Amino acid sequence: MFEKRDVRSFLGLRRDDVWAKSWDWWGRQGFHLTKTGQYRFHGSSDYSRIGLRREFDLIVDDVAGGCNIDLTFSAQITDEGLIAGAVTAVLLLPVAVLGGAVSYSEYETDARNLILTFWQFLSTAPSGSRAKATPAMPPPCKGCGAVLLPDWKVCPYCGRARD
Repeated sequence: MFEKRDVRSFLGLRRDDVWAKSWDWWGRQGFHLTKTGQYRFHGSSDYSRIGLRREFDLIVDDVAGGCNIDLTFSAQITDEGLIAGAVTAVLLLPVAVLGGAVSYSEYETDARNLILTFWQFLSTAPSGSRAKATPAMPPPCKGCGAVLLPDWKVCPYCGRARD
């Protein structure tokens, strides 16, 4: 249903360190993690509020002077989400269509923020030398630290105006 893929290079970070930090970070976000190979893992999480299952695959590869991270993030409608959507569609078709559009938009925004927050975490992770990610990420909110998308004037999490 929904898939995003992003590959970024982090100069100054070792593959072993990135893999361990990534595993810890995704686990703290509520994902169930499974090692799928050397320097590879899969994560899944039910997003029950809107009937979606979130999944990702992460691969960390060595490059000269750092590492590359390949992140594929996807979402599928759960059986519960399909049933709830079908029942709502039968009872209130216009509301179901609007609700589906709002849910998908809400999920896409949450997924984008989660991915950007992960990239920012790796960019600011302490190491022997400061990591540099490509491309540049937007600065975090000065109130709560959440990643703000470039077009946001106000943080949706704490309400603070962007400086």
